[in-house]
Amino acid sequence: MPLDRVPGHSNALLHHGGGRWGRSCIPGLLALAVLWLSACATTGPHVPSSEVEALEKVLRAKSARYLIAQNLRIQAVGARLLRAVPDADSGERAPYLGLLADEATDTLADAVGVAKRDGVLVLGVVPGGPAERAGIQAGDYLEKIGPQVITISQDLVARAELDVTGPMPVRVRRGEALVETPLELEYLPWNVEFKVAEDDAVNASSAPGTITITTGMLRFLRSDAELAVVVSHELAHITRRHDVGKLGLALPTVVVGIAAALIVPGSQRLVSTVVEKVIANVVRGALTKVDWDMEREADVFGLLYLHAAGYDPGVASDLWERFAVELPAARSFSFISDHPPSSERLIRLNKLVEALRSGVSPDAILAGNIDDVPLP
Repeated sequence: MPLDRVPGHSNALLHHGGGRWGRSCIPGLLALAVLWLSACATTGPHVPSSEVEALEKVLRAKSARYLIAQNLRIQAVGARLLRAVPDADSGERAPYLGLLADEATDTLADAVGVAKRDGVLVLGVVPGGPAERAGIQAGDYLEKIGPQVITISQDLVARAELDVTGPMPVRVRRGEALVETPLELEYLPWNVEFKVAEDDAVNASSAPGTITITTGMLRFLRSDAELAVVVSHELAHITRRHDVGKLGLALPTVVVGIAAALIVPGSQRLVSTVVEKVIANVVRGALTKVDWDMEREADVFGLLYLHAAGYDPGVASDLWERFAVELPAARSFSFISDHPPSSERLIRLNKLVEALRSGVSPDAILAGNIDDVPLP
């Protein structure tokens, strides 16, 4: 029996004027409703799709230009801090170019105002860096650095293998002209790459050889000095090899978990679950202590790097206070938190800042007990 003839069926649209007629009229009624609503709406001037596409292209280029500027800003601050950091093992050092480059796309070419062609496009140079001193400009296409031919961005990584004792020739394409210029590389004590992550979260992170700052953090920070506070803290995680330390503690965690399963057989699952939870909490507590100790150490060394690079260490105290006030979650004293509470960090930083301003040497601070440094 057709649906529209089922006794007692309540679908009014299907029953009105006959089931089949009702079904066939639904699309027409909807179309009339849409037309009527469109006629009633005030949408303003007609916007052709061509204009929308043109503006989208402009906005993409402006967005890329913003990210390029932020990345160069981090690179400039990072290089200044790295020059103040004690030398690492020779294997950590790498030639520093002081430029930002990537394989050309339509958006990147529009961002720097050049025609798009195949190759590696210079997006910008760090003020005062080797590339700027060599006369390299945003919009240049890199073709050769010393003996290394540059065709893809990965070729720039090969610069770490170069054994350079003096200036070397760099060839770029600028418009239709080929330009060759001598470039004198700089060697920084640590090989660190700086990245911008498009993320609204106010955050920064580090991994071996990499520091990443979110766009949310960059918007929160009010000055390059505040940016230096964040970068120096993450740099300290790298120089103190904290990622390696946390991995070393994480491996025994797996062994403890297996031991718990062996000690408490599956036939006593309730007891096993309780024991596993206890062990998990103990291990998590141990990991948290290690995380907190690493954060405390990064606070200390980061502040010393900040001071050595010529920044006012008091900016660190001001920034951590602003974190605590404007981002209240940072004040959390959760036992499982990855970071110590901001109030504790702020007190410690105030002590360190006062010590540095009083003329206490970094070596004396590292050799002594932080708790013995007087409050301001």
